[in-house]
Amino acid sequence: MNKKILQRKTIELINSPDYRPCKLQGLMNQLNLGSGQRKIFRRLLKDLEDSKQIRRIDRNKFAPYHSQESGGASTKRDGLRVTGTLSLHPNGFGFLAVDPDESGHEVEEEAMEELFIPPSGLNCARNGDRVLARVVPNSRSGKKGQDLFEGRIEEVIERATTLCVGVLRHNGGNWRLFPDDARIQGPVRIRDLAGQAPKEGYKAVVLLDDRMDPRLQECGVLQELLGQAGEPGVDILSIMRGHGLVSEFPPDVNAEAHSFTRAVNAKDLEERRDLRDELIFTIDPVDARDFDDALSVEPVPGKTGWLRVGIHIADVAHFVQPDSKLDREALLRGTSAYLVDRVVPMLPEHLTNDLCSLVPDQDRLVHSVILDINSHGTVKAVDTFRAVIHSKQRLTYEQAQVLLSGGQVADVSADVRDAVVTLARLTRKLRKARLREHALAFEMPEIRCVLDENGDVTGFYKKEAMEAYQLVEECMLMANREVGALLNARYGTAIYRIHEEPSEQDFEDMAEQLRQLGVDGVPVSRESLNEIIGRNMPEPLRQAVTLTLLKNMNRALYSHELGEHFGLAFDTYTHFTSPIRRYPDLVAHRLLIALEAERDKPVSDKKLRDLCRHCSEREREAADAEMESHRIKMFQYYQQKLENGEKGPYPAVVSNVLHKGILVELEESGQRGLIPFPSFQTDYFEANATGTKATGRHSGQVYQLGDKLEVYLVTVDPENLQLDFRI
Repeated sequence: MNKKILQRKTIELINSPDYRPCKLQGLMNQLNLGSGQRKIFRRLLKDLEDSKQIRRIDRNKFAPYHSQESGGASTKRDGLRVTGTLSLHPNGFGFLAVDPDESGHEVEEEAMEELFIPPSGLNCARNGDRVLARVVPNSRSGKKGQDLFEGRIEEVIERATTLCVGVLRHNGGNWRLFPDDARIQGPVRIRDLAGQAPKEGYKAVVLLDDRMDPRLQECGVLQELLGQAGEPGVDILSIMRGHGLVSEFPPDVNAEAHSFTRAVNAKDLEERRDLRDELIFTIDPVDARDFDDALSVEPVPGKTGWLRVGIHIADVAHFVQPDSKLDREALLRGTSAYLVDRVVPMLPEHLTNDLCSLVPDQDRLVHSVILDINSHGTVKAVDTFRAVIHSKQRLTYEQAQVLLSGGQVADVSADVRDAVVTLARLTRKLRKARLREHALAFEMPEIRCVLDENGDVTGFYKKEAMEAYQLVEECMLMANREVGALLNARYGTAIYRIHEEPSEQDFEDMAEQLRQLGVDGVPVSRESLNEIIGRNMPEPLRQAVTLTLLKNMNRALYSHELGEHFGLAFDTYTHFTSPIRRYPDLVAHRLLIALEAERDKPVSDKKLRDLCRHCSEREREAADAEMESHRIKMFQYYQQKLENGEKGPYPAVVSNVLHKGILVELEESGQRGLIPFPSFQTDYFEANATGTKATGRHSGQVYQLGDKLEVYLVTVDPENLQLDFRI
């Protein structure tokens, strides 16, 4: 489609009577444009905007120029009621993510995706609650003068935060809980001890009352005593409870899991394709306990250079039926959580580590995706079906890497070795093809704690992205992309994994922060982002640049509506390959099963939307818990170092500049700490507005993002988990 035709079609679409304002990706979907046309289309939209043929409204949505929609607050919307999900800030204010199409005011709600909620407008709502709010006049302004819609919460529809974790204190004859989460207004009055015997300084869990009057203090019933703050294990248990994570399963859920005594029975063999004689194997981390994906590869008959790749995924949907006890518990959890010292699984161990796990030398049920790929790395045919397999080999990433390096591994056959090498040749092509489409090529070192038998940190190691890992990753990406395309073609709305591109404001922030780092370039696309990160620069600066770009990116999430995955450069993508540990993958399996049987979609659009919102929230909670568990273990490690007199020096990198000091990140662990400005006794330092450098008022000395320093550990604050350093 040439530029003139594309321009005409774009104007016709945006001015059509049934058009509703949407973002760039939505326009591309409606015009059937591929990701390779994104850069050209972005420029075309900018030209149309400059020539006043279209206009940009809230959150970078495009509308007809004559539209009455506005990017700012409007008295037209005052009094409008909307529903949404509340996100609270520790400082007491919040933002409401407005539900689309909930109030019946389609045009207004389409344009208004977020409300600012001041502390006075919270009306007893808590973080994560689903609420009804009214739009009210406001005088606040957002970044660079953009108006913010403001709201007042009128009703809590559904409570998300019902439990509170904190430290018990006894004062004036009453017990109070001081919350770990600053977003909960504390202290919380304990109105009922529930027969338990609390102690001063104990960590505890309180079930919060459904407070109706904002003038009253939060209060609740003591539900669980976790132990004395600082005792071994209490820290991780507190993090788990604070994020709604429980390792144990209810007895009826465990009983339902154990009602399955065999992984495969005779009836299963009749209903599935039998792949037990095929060369199928797994590649997983050395410490993996469950194996939910297996691989196979063979030449395509009659097609020179073509390969038939099999991605075989554990058929969890066979065991976990909709609305069963197992299903309701899995939905509640949403995902498995991987903390520093343990896994909190989504499903009971009997399923995850036994019946659903694709262990070697055992018959197992799978859902297979078979792809015929030509010599250029293009998928030419897709077949999906339920099957039974018998894995011939379990490989670790390290063993697979040895094979790819030309080495030998004991008890690994030549057939398996050849299959791994063949897959590697293919996946190199696939990875190069993705990068040619400008998939983001950011790499950040992943640092892991080494624990002893008591769960204490003894050191750290960096997890390398070896080629064997990339081999598996590319195969899973292929399967997820193709299944997403099948679901979209058949059902339209389904369950997708999307990653929205940065907004114009995000790109502007990146450019300003890069300029402060001394890096030229204006990021406007994936291509420009990769060009910047691909430059030859010293490693500390590269890390600072990568962090700068990443912190201005959107978070990937689940959506019932199709959207692009900006980071992967995929127009269609879902999560299908890990149903043991992710509930959205289980839903994708159920949709694919219905598609294969030529049945209607088994889940309504409304339920899909609610599922996507819930699973995105549970994923965030699990990720935050994982981060906090690593952080607390690292903090304890350095606390012990200080007590032993091992103050440093420690190599560090400047990672941020705050108004109160320079934030540094230790190279060995990624642990962050502050160098307070008052500790610089010979000069007075000031941070710039963008938080990228600090300058000495008298000396002119500059510390900026990416600078390498050697720092000494000075103080440890156990209450706030903060470390202070000096240069």
